Amino acid sequence: MLRRIRITCVILLTAALSAGLRAQVFEVNGGSSSLYEAQGGTLSAQGSSFNASAGAGIIGGALVGGANLTKVRNGSTYILGDDYVRFELPTDIFDASHYLIAMGAGVKTHVHDTEIFAFAGATSSDFNSPLFEGVRAESPAGILFVKGQIAPGLHASSHMVLSSQTTAIQSLEWEPREKLTLAVSGGVGANQPYGAASLDFLRPRIDVKAAYIEAGSNFHRVAVEAPLMSEPDRENVLVTLKPSKNFSISGGRDNYLSPLGNTQTNVRSSVNQISGNAVILGAGLTATFFNSAYQANSNNASAYSATRTLTSRARTTISYLESRPSNGANSRSFLANFTETVSPRLDVSEFVNRSQGQTSLSFGGGWLSNPITINASYQTYYVPERNSSPFEQALIVDLSIHLFRGISLHGSSFVAPDGSLKYTADSQTIVARQGSIHMGDNGYSLAQSAIGNNLLRGTVHDSAGHPVAGAAVMIDKLMVYTNEDGAFFVRERKPHVHALKVMTGQFLGAGAYTVVSAPTSVRSSVAGNALPIEIVVAKIDEPERSSHGGQ
Repeated sequence: MLRRIRITCVILLTAALSAGLRAQVFEVNGGSSSLYEAQGGTLSAQGSSFNASAGAGIIGGALVGGANLTKVRNGSTYILGDDYVRFELPTDIFDASHYLIAMGAGVKTHVHDTEIFAFAGATSSDFNSPLFEGVRAESPAGILFVKGQIAPGLHASSHMVLSSQTTAIQSLEWEPREKLTLAVSGGVGANQPYGAASLDFLRPRIDVKAAYIEAGSNFHRVAVEAPLMSEPDRENVLVTLKPSKNFSISGGRDNYLSPLGNTQTNVRSSVNQISGNAVILGAGLTATFFNSAYQANSNNASAYSATRTLTSRARTTISYLESRPSNGANSRSFLANFTETVSPRLDVSEFVNRSQGQTSLSFGGGWLSNPITINASYQTYYVPERNSSPFEQALIVDLSIHLFRGISLHGSSFVAPDGSLKYTADSQTIVARQGSIHMGDNGYSLAQSAIGNNLLRGTVHDSAGHPVAGAAVMIDKLMVYTNEDGAFFVRERKPHVHALKVMTGQFLGAGAYTVVSAPTSVRSSVAGNALPIEIVVAKIDEPERSSHGGQ
């Protein structure tokens, strides 16, 4: 059975590549990552109503790859190949990052007000990599996820995975009033019992998140070799009090079932913390206390910091960290950071670190320009799994270089869950072409642009002045994408006034954007007299990821 599924995936790979030949936008991405122990790349293609991708590489010494073809038709999405399936329960208020990888064929659709996702094929191990999708079929499986409204403010959902080990979890979610949500979930996951109840309450002066989960000791949402994910377990609480705009205090407890090594066996871990934040005489003050337990070891740790803006161009941060593990010697560290903005494009930082009787001096900073963007800064992470020394100070570097013909190079460093420093380096290029596209009566069309002397030209850049490559702009019913310099242009024989809309949901690059400023209509004119169109967007920041938290 699995052999047939693999053969089917080869056919799907061919289909994805064939679809790519008719695509309007191509993206090539590849590189190497020590964080994921991976090297490889992906070719992606996008058309009017489909997306296709095919990738391959080496992860942990093994050659793996995958392909996906997604087609939108009559309001439904059809999937062939590998699919990243989010597996989120309404009770997941502390961890909504769960997913599984499936191989085969599926559909996402709506029947009245009910969302339906159905998939047939096999569950798959996911060889996690940002460079390409590496998958391997494991067990034949059928997947059915359903969610619908059964009364005003009341939703029901069902998550079923029928495989070698059965998962069947049913949920109810009730929102009796705005910003107050109650939810329950229950059933089995990979043949292990599961039950959860949650409360999410938000008010101007207080935020409360609370959940209790009772699960079998080896509970997993789906039984696969990878990815192995931690699951919230037992009591999980986070309460934040905000008596004034200059003061807040929060306290919480997290319990997890964490996979032991690369096995299906779970061990329990917990983190208790309380923190306070205040602004006094223009200085931001923070104090956090941790108590963590992992297997038979525990640690009591504390972190204090103060941040002060000295001038319009200079600011400083001072931190003190202390760790008191049950299985090792106490440790203390003093950190000082001074940052100065030399110009809108350049800032520099100096770092002083005194720990275990030793003092070190380091430098960092950032440079922003069209061809090169670089940022280097020291960050502090709390890593509960490394019980004897849970604080990790690491130099985090992010470098982007924009070359000719839409080619860009990118590299970043990360702190892995065990506290070690890793890197990811990749290269990307985007190529767009014009051709015939149609997406239904209410969709957009992209016709071959006529050659003429009249021109529409413009640029898309972020609020810091950096060009945005792969930005999507709708001109009437013509979709165009920006090049590596953030520029786009359209020629036509006669001058016309056109409606303009920035399609942030169709941007090809990573991240989410919102429009800061853009005209609603534009007019073409003789090429030599064409005034440039300026569009400004802002990137929506996502929460920083760390091993368990960063500051």
